[in-house]
Amino acid sequence: MLRQLLEIIPFYLLLTFLKLFPFEKRVYWGGRLCKILLPWVRKFRKRVDTNLRFVYPKMSYQERKEFIKENSKMIGESFIELMFNREFQKLKNKITYKKKELTPLIEARKINRPIIVVSGHIGSWEAVRAVLNKYGLTSGAIYQRNRNIFYERLHLSAIREGGEPILEVGTSGTRKMISLIKSGGVIALMIDQAVKEGKYFQFLGRPAKTSTAIAEISLKYNALLIPAYGIRGHDRRIGVTFDKPIKLGTVSSITKEMNTSLEKRVKKYPTQWYWPHRRWK
Repeated sequence: MLRQLLEIIPFYLLLTFLKLFPFEKRVYWGGRLCKILLPWVRKFRKRVDTNLRFVYPKMSYQERKEFIKENSKMIGESFIELMFNREFQKLKNKITYKKKELTPLIEARKINRPIIVVSGHIGSWEAVRAVLNKYGLTSGAIYQRNRNIFYERLHLSAIREGGEPILEVGTSGTRKMISLIKSGGVIALMIDQAVKEGKYFQFLGRPAKTSTAIAEISLKYNALLIPAYGIRGHDRRIGVTFDKPIKLGTVSSITKEMNTSLEKRVKKYPTQWYWPHRRWK
């Protein structure tokens, strides 16, 4: 426990220091700081570089080096937004969206139809939940427990600012998620992490093991399944977009369409995706 405390102290000090600045400045400096420091973290740099060489074999060493810097900046900005999620959720002018894209969700809510919003670790993922909250579509989420108990408390508290319930990955969390869906609730799920169980589908031109659980649950409970993303623009605003609902055909067709939707965003905004994930392990 002492080691975990010593690990978290510098992090607490950084967050305390950033509180001295307006929210926008915190995000800006968080991104710049990560752009400088993260590329020097060997484990991080190696994972990103390995994935880039796997997906983009023709990308040069210098191109990968610059890519990693920009990717580090994006990760830093997203992380600071999450750590100060209470303020982020209340921002009015930073997040843009088209209200008409929310129509399927609003209509589903009126008839108590369960809603599953799927996304990935690209751009500003908490921005999607911020838009949902504005329309009374408060969403639960699933998270992975952190080994550091001190960071765990901070992380869990931050996620809760975007909506509840927050369910832990595992059997218990899955049961609670199904219960939420059966009651006509809303849940936001990430679909871009490696899984132990699943089937292989193409993602960025490579086979990646992908969970079919979301497709199976959507079919079983007739849930509205809709992809949504928060993409950063050059004007420092975040554009949240909601795709058309995914047609509930077969488990394979649904899973493939989810993957394709995310893949399109990653191809268009490659530096905004979370490349340290071991997506193809």
